[in-house]
Amino acid sequence: MAKAVVEGAEGVVGVEVELLKVGTAFSVSKLNEVDAIILGSPTVYGSVTPEMGVFLECVKAHVEAKRLKLSGKIGGAFASYEWDGGWVVEKIKADMTALGIKVQAPMVSLADGMGGRYTARLTDDAQQQCQDLGRSIAEHVMS
Repeated sequence: MAKAVVEGAEGVVGVEVELLKVGTAFSVSKLNEVDAIILGSPTVYGSVTPEMGVFLECVKAHVEAKRLKLSGKIGGAFASYEWDGGWVVEKIKADMTALGIKVQAPMVSLADGMGGRYTARLTDDAQQQCQDLGRSIAEHVMS
């Protein structure tokens, strides 16, 4: 899903995109340098992944300590789920909003992220929804 979001954003002239994987090492100070932040997570036991949960808590701590200023940045959210419904995208949106990020539509929440039954590849419709998310956020940045 993340790669499809990136593809959509990269289709907007003048936009630079960097894909970072939560759970791998990178400095959260990078978030000060960007115009938009798009976060996504599969659903694990009805919530975001443990890595995304830790990331969101760390970002919150950095914002509270005034090491990060995210207020006013543009944001987007996506999630996949299988059994526990699509509310995880709403949790990501709420967490981002609490950090001062202006989350834009469309948000994408897909049944297992693959269009209803787990496969190793996005369906064409799921691919398009993710690309539309990336393109929409990139267009907001450029406007």
